[in-house]
Amino acid sequence: MGQAKGDIHNDMTKRNTNNDDKYNYQSLKNFVLHFLEWYYPKNLPPPSESPSDFFERIEKISLPKAKRGLQMAINDIVEIISCEWDPLQISEADKRFAAAGLSTLSEMRLRYSKKYSKIFKSGVINNEIEYYIIKGVIDGGFVELGTPDAIRLQAMLNAYEDLSRSR
Repeated sequence: MGQAKGDIHNDMTKRNTNNDDKYNYQSLKNFVLHFLEWYYPKNLPPPSESPSDFFERIEKISLPKAKRGLQMAINDIVEIISCEWDPLQISEADKRFAAAGLSTLSEMRLRYSKKYSKIFKSGVINNEIEYYIIKGVIDGGFVELGTPDAIRLQAMLNAYEDLSRSR
């Protein structure tokens, strides 16, 4: 008896949010692990630790850090495929991911572009993940240097870096 109706609702909502968040994290982690398994460049030496072991180790230390690292990995993947892959490669990879019941590269690119649009529209970088999204857009050549958009993005990066230094 003890809990008021609102408290029970809030508790259930909180549990559902945590489950959704965990599922989303696990889903994104599976995407990254499969991407690395299927598309890790053959000309690079293998990592000293398997990606799965790496994520498990970081998760034990700090789940928020693991989530940030996962998001950065996805941002890197999106940047790589956007710069280096042709549409046929992306289409074939999309089929492979979909057949495995995972998000596709195209879906990840769409998520990335939505986040980019939201950050650009706000004019403010709020955290490290957003910083690397904007940095990836500039470094990846997605905007032409010297254009008003590029100047605005660089100003956003500079403001975030200045704020980070002052903390």
